[in-house]
Amino acid sequence: MKRSTTFSAVFAALTLSTLHAAGDTPVDFVKQIKPILADRCVECHNSETLLGDLNLQTRALAFSKREAGPVIVPKNAEKSMLYLVLTLPAKDLKAMPATGHRIPKDEVNLIRQWITEGVQWPEGKDGAITPQHKKSRK
Repeated sequence: MKRSTTFSAVFAALTLSTLHAAGDTPVDFVKQIKPILADRCVECHNSETLLGDLNLQTRALAFSKREAGPVIVPKNAEKSMLYLVLTLPAKDLKAMPATGHRIPKDEVNLIRQWITEGVQWPEGKDGAITPQHKKSRK
């Protein structure tokens, strides 16, 4: 029993040190992902405009069943359209965002890491995203 506990502790320590050494800290949705989605995605992908049959204002809406298939596949960025459309060449008709400047590579990498980590997206106020154009009307 003691040997098993020691092994578990060593394994956990090695895992944590590997993550720390690689610079991989868990992505914080509220501080890192929500601002990207609010600034670059929810303007078109909300309950009013619903472009691409996609609403990114909450986790539940983002995971709603779509004819085109899931937008986010937790733990698999390579099968997540949210990530893939951000990596397409700018001239590709499916590349996002469709207008304006491309999302910087470091932010696209954050989205990839967030998806790979399992898409931690809180419920309630912290997880709700309001389109920027709506904020300015207040």
